[in-house]
Amino acid sequence: MLFIFILVIESLTAEECSVKHDPNITSFDQIQNKPSINFNGTVKLSISTSSSYSRILPLPNGDLVRGSFGNSIEIWDLQKGIVKRNLTSSYTHPYVFGLLSNGDLVAGYLANKTILVWDLKKTDGQSLKKIIETDETFMCLTVLKNDDLAIGQTFDDHPSNLYHIVIRNSQTGLIKKNLDGHTFVVNQIIELPNGNLVSCSADNTIKVWNITNGAVIKSINQKMSANSITFLQNGYLVSDFDAGSIGIWNLETNQLIRNLTGHSYGICWNNCLNVLTNGDLLSASYDKTIKVWNPSDGTVKFSSQSHKSSICQLAVLPSGNIISSSDRELIVWN
Repeated sequence: MLFIFILVIESLTAEECSVKHDPNITSFDQIQNKPSINFNGTVKLSISTSSSYSRILPLPNGDLVRGSFGNSIEIWDLQKGIVKRNLTSSYTHPYVFGLLSNGDLVAGYLANKTILVWDLKKTDGQSLKKIIETDETFMCLTVLKNDDLAIGQTFDDHPSNLYHIVIRNSQTGLIKKNLDGHTFVVNQIIELPNGNLVSCSADNTIKVWNITNGAVIKSINQKMSANSITFLQNGYLVSDFDAGSIGIWNLETNQLIRNLTGHSYGICWNNCLNVLTNGDLLSASYDKTIKVWNPSDGTVKFSSQSHKSSICQLAVLPSGNIISSSDRELIVWN
């Protein structure tokens, strides 16, 4: 059975952890500068890929970044469904990606524990801008509002790292802070409006962090790995939990408000939960399906099994279209 928990972030304190305290904020998507996200369940474009699943990142111009197990980052033209450009280096397995405020691409190379910064505006072969050597084993990467990098880690040969979240200055490459608390793989990190962070982990916890002092404000224990998180428009935090249900939780009291059921297998661990402009919840699973939920009453409004293999990631294009990625294909949805 697969659980998705929806946890409420309302009253830890207005200063420490609140999505709703700013009257000018009407949805969490506005905080993250996301476009209006709509989904009608029909396929706009399906692209077969020649290699196994790699992480993707939409670019502001509508192109798509896709990693590889080799030395190249693919830049896809989604209008034509082709690779238009490769960013090639001597580093191996570009695995996590983010965009700085100036449009530069940040890529973490798993095999080398190295971050490369690419100037995407340059097309003359001189686009590599910066090399940052690290000790991190990258699992997830979030570019914060101040352009710092929040790095979550995966399996490592050095248990002393304790899977802490590392905050690095993207300009100098220096570590500004370690957030210590997770004991296993960190799957996703989200920044709150006040700069604090929320992370989910394979150690079965979701943690809220004070970014100023690095302290854990709140920790929620789950039965199984927390793979993906997102925020509803009312400030509720959504997280997968176990196999087969979605739950609504009050983060302050840890009270389960509602159980929802649907997926037959786990939610994938690459941003596989999103909120549509109308407030519905979109989820993707290793059971090959994408579902749209009414989070108020828990009903499934739509379910699609267009993917031939397990879905591994969701992302939002600048147009507001959802793109889903599986082992052998990319699907752009209307």
